[in-house]
Amino acid sequence: QALIGERTVIGHCTSFSLNSLVFDSDAPCNILFEEGYCYGKYAKDYYGSGSVSYGKVADDVDNIAKLGNLACEHGRACFEAVRDALEACIEEDDFLDELYTNLETAYTAYGQKAVEGNCITENYFGRTCSILASPESTVCSKLGNSSRRTLQKA
Repeated sequence: QALIGERTVIGHCTSFSLNSLVFDSDAPCNILFEEGYCYGKYAKDYYGSGSVSYGKVADDVDNIAKLGNLACEHGRACFEAVRDALEACIEEDDFLDELYTNLETAYTAYGQKAVEGNCITENYFGRTCSILASPESTVCSKLGNSSRRTLQKA
C-alpha cells in the first residue's frame, strides 16, 4: 500500500523511491523504519489504549532510549537521502503543483473521514484538528498557487 501511495502522491517523479529510501535492506532509512515498526507493534500491546501511567513509561525507558540512539545514529543519513530525492523532484516542472493536488485528493479520499472521526473538540488541539479536517478548510486549499511556489527550494 505504501508503494501505491508513493506513486499516488509523488506522481511522475522517479527520483523519489520508497524502495531505495526505506524498504531495500541497504536503504538509508531502512533500519529506522524496521525498528520503529517493531517498536510500534510492541508499544500497541504494551501500552494498550487509554491513559498511560508514568510507571508504565518508566518501565519502557530502555526501549525508548534505544530508539533515540538509533535515530541519532541513522537519522541524518535518512533525512539527507529523503531531502536529496525531494530536491531532485522539485527541479522537475510542475512537481509541486502536482504534489499539492495529489495530496489534497488523497487526503479527501482516504484521510479526511478518519481525521474527522478522531477529533476531540474539548481542547485546543481537538479544535485545531476539527478545523483542519473540515472539507472547506483543507491545508492544501489554503495555499494559493503563488504560495505553493514559495515553498520551492530557496
